[in-house]
Amino acid sequence: MTLYAKLQLARSEEDVKDAYIKALGLKDYSKNLLDIQTKEIWFEAKDNSRVSTYAMFTQLMHYVQQAINKGETVPPFLCVIDTQKAAIMKSADVIPFLEKK
Repeated sequence: MTLYAKLQLARSEEDVKDAYIKALGLKDYSKNLLDIQTKEIWFEAKDNSRVSTYAMFTQLMHYVQQAINKGETVPPFLCVIDTQKAAIMKSADVIPFLEKK
């Protein structure tokens, strides 16, 4: 079954996360406040396509800001996913705007 087909059957955010984890072959990941977290990428997931990519990235930026404030490492990539779309950005493109000088 394709990723798209699995996403059409998704009934929860957990279903969406699990479909992407399997499709991408993620091995070393955690699921917590950040929906999916690896050393290379953080994901924000939604269980439908009604939330805009902008709104999902805004929520993800909140977690990036918290990590920066705590002096924690932010991965090189940030991604938002749902049942219809996915978008990715380089963390380096937003970190300068979030760092407190």
